[in-house]
Amino acid sequence: MSNFLSFATPRKTARCELLATWLSGGEIRVYSASKAATADTDITSQTLLVTFAVPDPAGTVSAGALEGDSIATAMIAATGAALWARLVDSAGVTIGDSDVGVTGSGAFVELDNLSLVEGAYCTVTSLNIAEG
Repeated sequence: MSNFLSFATPRKTARCELLATWLSGGEIRVYSASKAATADTDITSQTLLVTFAVPDPAGTVSAGALEGDSIATAMIAATGAALWARLVDSAGVTIGDSDVGVTGSGAFVELDNLSLVEGAYCTVTSLNIAEG
């Protein structure tokens, strides 16, 4: 089975617009421990480290890319290594899971720090995706 499908730019843009709509007013929940097997899998042993509120609108879309708007800094709820994020819509329904990295890593969610300490603050420095 092939895992490769390349969309035309108008289709890439439409997919990013849909993602931006889903994300608007939702949350980015950053976890430690291994990522869930799929976005349909319940969270079990993973620890919720920090939750970021996504603004509405979530960002701007152009030529098949979503550039997230500025996201407010959030207080860290638990100490641990930020390994992945679950994206949820404004009703708390799962959209999907994403990678997390430090600024400049190219991850969908880039943070100012991956070693999070309870009571400190964390910042999303970038929320960007370009459809392939």
